[in-house]
Amino acid sequence: MFADLDESIRDLLVQRGNLNAGEVDIAFDMPTRDWAAGMARPTVNVYLYDLRQNFELRNPSAWQVRRGDNNTAVKSRPDVRIDVAYSITAFANAVEDEHRLLGRVLVTLLQHPIIPEDLLRGEVAGQEIRTAIGHPSKIFQSPADYWGSLDSDIRPSLDYRLTVSVDVSQEITVGLALTSIFKLGQIDETTGKAELFDLPLQFGGRIHERDNAEAGIEGVAVTLLERALDTVTDDEGRYTFHGVPPGEYTLIVTAPGMEERRERIEVPSNQYDVGL
Repeated sequence: MFADLDESIRDLLVQRGNLNAGEVDIAFDMPTRDWAAGMARPTVNVYLYDLRQNFELRNPSAWQVRRGDNNTAVKSRPDVRIDVAYSITAFANAVEDEHRLLGRVLVTLLQHPIIPEDLLRGEVAGQEIRTAIGHPSKIFQSPADYWGSLDSDIRPSLDYRLTVSVDVSQEITVGLALTSIFKLGQIDETTGKAELFDLPLQFGGRIHERDNAEAGIEGVAVTLLERALDTVTDDEGRYTFHGVPPGEYTLIVTAPGMEERRERIEVPSNQYDVGL
């Protein structure tokens, strides 16, 4: 992932910043004194120095759930957001050339607070990668310590930060619960037996194309006639009703451009889907 991000930044500086790749190098090496001594021509050094999880953008849900095949649910962990920090420095024989390079890099990065989609490669392709230039950094509050740790002289540098998504790629397939059932009861002190009472239920299903159960229909009005409950299907054709006592009901399905459809259902049940 980070190698793909490096190449995307390289393309941004070359293609949008008009840095001539034949005259100026772009390197991602640690900018030590020995490294700088081996340069053959002016170089922009983009050094990755810090990685941290962005907890402000973290999805509070431990799992996301989608409907799978054969009446199953697929649980997957949401992407993790990582803040990536680079230190950008210019190296040249003359200080004036270093400052010109650093100024051109600064203007290019300020002009692109989001890396253009066509420049993103590999694992970062398709992401919306927002950036910040000159972000306050605890590390650069003490430049002498930072450059000293690299065994190099103090140099002017830009702090460049990006936030990327990391796909954890962990999925678990489980049985899909169509109805949630809870019961309360009381114990007869004389007989010791428990008397259970049914509580209102939550149930849901999908409205889909008749010939393709995987193609959910969005925006369908669904009414539970006997309880006077109304809802509308989401972008995957799902609907849900809450607080419904066990029993038989009439489900009224109204889709744009189609005739009203009525279905008799029983709650609880193992099937609440309707094909149109």
